[in-house]
Amino acid sequence: MGFRALVGVPLLLLCFAPLRAETRPPNVVLITLDTTRADHLGCYGDADASTPTLDALASRGALFLAAQSPAPLTVPAHASLMTGLVPRRHGARDNALYSLRDGVPVLAERFAARGYDTAAFVSSLVLDRRAGLGRGFRIYDDGVRVGRREAFNYEERAASQTNAAVLERLDELEEPFFLWVHYFDPHLPYVPPPPYDSRFAGRPYDGEIAFMDAAIGRLLEHVPGSLVVVAGDHGESLGDHGETSHGVFLYQSTQRVPLIVAGPGVPEGRVVERRVGLVDVMPTLVDLLKLGSDGDPDGRSLVPLLRGKNKKWRETGYEMETLFPSLAYDWAPLRGLVRGDMVTIDAPRPEVYDLKTDPAQARNLGTGRPGAREMLDTLRRRSAVTRDSPVPDAERRMKLAALGYASGAAGDASLDPKDGIKLLHVLDQARASIQRGQARDAIKPLQDLLTDNPGNLQARLALVSAHLAVRSPVAAVSTAREALRRHPGDDLVHFNLANALAAESATRPAARGEAEEHYEHTLRLNPRRADAYLNYASLLVAAGRHRAAAELLARADSAGVEDPDIYTERAVLALLREDRSAAIDWFEKALGLNPYAADVAEALRRLRAQTPLR
Repeated sequence: MGFRALVGVPLLLLCFAPLRAETRPPNVVLITLDTTRADHLGCYGDADASTPTLDALASRGALFLAAQSPAPLTVPAHASLMTGLVPRRHGARDNALYSLRDGVPVLAERFAARGYDTAAFVSSLVLDRRAGLGRGFRIYDDGVRVGRREAFNYEERAASQTNAAVLERLDELEEPFFLWVHYFDPHLPYVPPPPYDSRFAGRPYDGEIAFMDAAIGRLLEHVPGSLVVVAGDHGESLGDHGETSHGVFLYQSTQRVPLIVAGPGVPEGRVVERRVGLVDVMPTLVDLLKLGSDGDPDGRSLVPLLRGKNKKWRETGYEMETLFPSLAYDWAPLRGLVRGDMVTIDAPRPEVYDLKTDPAQARNLGTGRPGAREMLDTLRRRSAVTRDSPVPDAERRMKLAALGYASGAAGDASLDPKDGIKLLHVLDQARASIQRGQARDAIKPLQDLLTDNPGNLQARLALVSAHLAVRSPVAAVSTAREALRRHPGDDLVHFNLANALAAESATRPAARGEAEEHYEHTLRLNPRRADAYLNYASLLVAAGRHRAAAELLARADSAGVEDPDIYTERAVLALLREDRSAAIDWFEKALGLNPYAADVAEALRRLRAQTPLR
């Protein structure tokens, strides 16, 4: 590895010494915590938390008590952290249909321009290279394992697996380096591994955080002397205001995030009470490490606060937004502005809160509150010049146009999310029924929900799944076609329609060709959708087209998809053509990604016993 720990230098000098032009710049490690509430960490006051690594890091650096996220979603929040811009300016405004606009400078590019080596390791498919955040990174490791598919197709890797990926390549980095490591564990579904599952029985969310904290401790052992920044992207509602997870609302449950900075140039034990934001991270690192001009960011350098010069800090407010209510449920989008202790949320029924007297945001003070109307007008003035519809890249636009599709628009509905949230318990119960094998019980509630909320994409896709589960492919196709009519540019919609048509092809062979078309369209929109390759391959195998299935799964490799099930299917196809050597290789790859696959291990054992040594 291209760096060594400093020996014989007092820790206090490292903590207090200012950065000097004549010294070698420190390595920089950015750690982002997905879905992590600040108030569930020990250093933020949770006495029941088990976060010794983050607590210790905060004690030897600077802890920001009131850091704001610009969005309750992973891609927009990370894009703001990496650019210093709010979502309406950087363009990555949702996890699904949006990505970072071309030409927007990102933090890794600034480090690379100053001679830093750059590497990133992310733990969720949400942050794969399609989001646009890989720019400037020499290494961008977005290979993730696929979790249990019954858990709504979440694709992630555990903190321990992310660490393994980092440590496998850490020796490749030349100093100074900029290393970004993203952990996804506290995200739904909450499934902490042993012993955290038993230690946190009844509190699986906190168990996931504790597991992640331990992994961060092991990572930091390998990067001594680095400047470390730890930031949450957004929190988790955990039932606050009726929301189970995140994405719908802009309350502090999801918008207040952890932010810790420690290492060279950062005073020890600094606690900052002033309100700051994720948009301030990029300008701070640019200032602290002298990376050149910070351009025209929405955030500002936190260096004055790090050095205790609070009088030089004047807060101008932090924007927030979520288009998710509109894109997912056809409700009104939300925008917010935080200044000091006052929060204004622009909704069909606007909201105003004083965080000092009402931190839980239980009492809406109304727009008559002094200053509230001006904040609301500011939000509306800024959003008036911003397009809310997704703007796919040129290649996507061309492909959509060729198929006669136009991108769906967001922000047309007027249902206030405060009212819409009451509908989600129906959706949650229906999904649970489908998972329990009781899909028939889900159909009528979902149909009733869609009568009241016809633009609810999540409910419509759940209804597709329910129809398929009860073997009603014709109803599933009809439901999926309506979803496509409303959301023609969404790869998940095309995927669901393809699945429904594939099921229908058992009794209507003509549906097979159309299913293939929609699988292909899914992969054009999202070349890294592992389950699309798998289901498409199954359709080809059912038609006896084994060679075409093998060629399709080979395309997944070209797209950078690493998936144990794809490797297993490639092994099976190799066996069908009597290529035992290739089958062994693919089974080994599958087992490397999922060592708990007993059936794969047994197949590999038998093959090795039957195959001569090469």
